[in-house]
Amino acid sequence: MVKTPELSSRWQEELLSATPLPEYPRPTMVREKWLNLNGQWDFLHQGPRPPQQPESFTDTAHVPSAMQAATSCVTKGGGGGGYGWYRKTVTIPAEWAGSKVVFHGEAIGTKSTIFFDGKELGSHVGGFKRITHELPGATAGQDHEIVVFFDDTDKRMSRGKSGALAGMWQTAWIEAVPQDYITSYQQTPDIDQSCLTLKVNATDPALTVSATALDQGKPVATAQGDARSPFQLEIPNQKLWSPESPFLYDLVLELKRDGKTIDRVKGYFGMRKISTGEVDGQPRIFLNNEVYYQVGLLDQGSWPDSFFTQPSDKCLEFEVQTAKDMGFNVIRKHFKVAAERWYHWCDKIGMLVWQDAPRQILFISDLHKTEEDKQPQREVVRDMVTQRYNHPSIITWVLFNEGGAQFDPKGMTEMTRKLDSSRLINATSHVHERFVKMGRRRYEVDFHDTHCYDRTLKLEDYDSHIPATFGEYGGIGYEIKEHSVQNEKNNWGYGEMVFSADELLSEYEKLVQQAVAMRKTDNVCALIYTELTDFHNEVNGFITFDRKVIKVDPEKMREINMQFRHVEAKD
Repeated sequence: MVKTPELSSRWQEELLSATPLPEYPRPTMVREKWLNLNGQWDFLHQGPRPPQQPESFTDTAHVPSAMQAATSCVTKGGGGGGYGWYRKTVTIPAEWAGSKVVFHGEAIGTKSTIFFDGKELGSHVGGFKRITHELPGATAGQDHEIVVFFDDTDKRMSRGKSGALAGMWQTAWIEAVPQDYITSYQQTPDIDQSCLTLKVNATDPALTVSATALDQGKPVATAQGDARSPFQLEIPNQKLWSPESPFLYDLVLELKRDGKTIDRVKGYFGMRKISTGEVDGQPRIFLNNEVYYQVGLLDQGSWPDSFFTQPSDKCLEFEVQTAKDMGFNVIRKHFKVAAERWYHWCDKIGMLVWQDAPRQILFISDLHKTEEDKQPQREVVRDMVTQRYNHPSIITWVLFNEGGAQFDPKGMTEMTRKLDSSRLINATSHVHERFVKMGRRRYEVDFHDTHCYDRTLKLEDYDSHIPATFGEYGGIGYEIKEHSVQNEKNNWGYGEMVFSADELLSEYEKLVQQAVAMRKTDNVCALIYTELTDFHNEVNGFITFDRKVIKVDPEKMREINMQFRHVEAKD
């Protein structure tokens, strides 16, 4: 059985409702006709393996939640992970007559096979990606059966930090689409040319695509191309996106046959550029061609009772907005690819993102022995970049952290650059000394990254021809006992603990003041403090693990952070 957690997250009751997370899960590509499948599913822990299917299901599970999480409500065998089955009978809405039906699983850990009305549709590898299948023979007004097999027994899979993501841990849903339809698209802003490059993928690549950009509902630009090659949408009098002014254009894409629209999706985009360069011989990071200093937070994206599954969309908004209120302008999403709605809130509120690749826990201290061992990590990076590409908030891809599970950082950087040449890449976010002894080395192209948890900040192995950053630092522990995990021994922070909000702010300000001086002496351009929220027995967050207490005065924190950010910045 799943162990009952000591803490209950704020908004937990919403995750346990009949239809949790009811919001549209793919905000960059919206269709009107869709159906949320979250809630109760039939469940079986273990059982047969595909192509065989279970004859009966002996339990139920609450979706979305990893089966190890208390919010999964699994009563038989869930706490141990492993493999198992989900089943749900779905009634296709009558108004979908004449449409195809597509199933989406936003994240299923870590391998999965999908069945529809007894027929196997396909298998997938990777626990952080959206999987999609057309449902053959789905008929409006009739009942159909969806069965999902998951297998989380391959220890080589990329799991992030908590490791507990077996099963359907993000939203499951279906949508109605026409006989030919848009399957995906990629958008790349170019503020120097005032245009947006679009590459639209469709089931029939010979069809025509039209794109319209809107400002507050008013069309400002249109363009037409086809589903076989990129085309450009020229944006007159462009409005730029930044944390200080997170302006988003609405986007409408229409798929046409013989001039008639057969499919329409809605999205949005931001005109934003991230780059590096020099000012008076000093390397700097630029946002929209201007020097931009980043003050940020590490974010584990985990909850005491639901692990990687957010209890509510309100929680995602709350966390991003609270970070913004405290004067932070960047969040480093650590070892996890979050639900797409989290990036939506970053886009909308105005929060830059460093996006980490989830890591292979098995190979933190062991070497990869074969190319097959490395393949799950290559795939998780490809999925991360391609499925989160359209979010203007993301400015950096982080491939490896501190040397753990690291291999071929040069080759991984080249692979990532081919997938996305518009963002910065942090291939090796620091390399810990113990991994240096294993032969793992730094590989840095866009900027340098040191992790420093001393109260005196210093860079390690820094080559001054590129910008410098502290990709992790601080980690000052401050425990709020009634909102901390008490059954875990030795709640801790880095260095000496503090015992009041004022003391926490004072120690934090000392670190920021050091960093301000290092902007000129050491080219420090970005700071990522550990961390946004407490994480199990790590009590170094500015918000408690259950999200019920903000430990510091946001306005006082903001005043401190503005010492490092541009003085003229106005939020």
